[in-house]
Amino acid sequence: MPKGGSALWSLVLSSALASAQMGPASKPQPDFPNAVSGGALTCTQARTFVVPSRLLEKAKLKARLLVLLRDSLFDDTNGIVNIAREKEIKKLADKLKNDRSD
Repeated sequence: MPKGGSALWSLVLSSALASAQMGPASKPQPDFPNAVSGGALTCTQARTFVVPSRLLEKAKLKARLLVLLRDSLFDDTNGIVNIAREKEIKKLADKLKNDRSD
């Protein structure tokens, strides 16, 4: 991965987390009985992100970009090159960059 790719990844991740507000959160209780007995483990509480409607479009772009970047990282480790995905990553990053400068 290019040197600037990791910087872009951290920028997008921090920006996405900063623009989304996390709903009320309490510590989830561990599922000890199922963990010990070998039963199916389940998540005790789902997390919800509340995004104001004025930030919704930018949040969607950031979420899509994060998914593409994660998939790209996995493919890079296997030596796979996906040109279409790389073009889409560039397009989304440019769109977010241009929206920020306006």
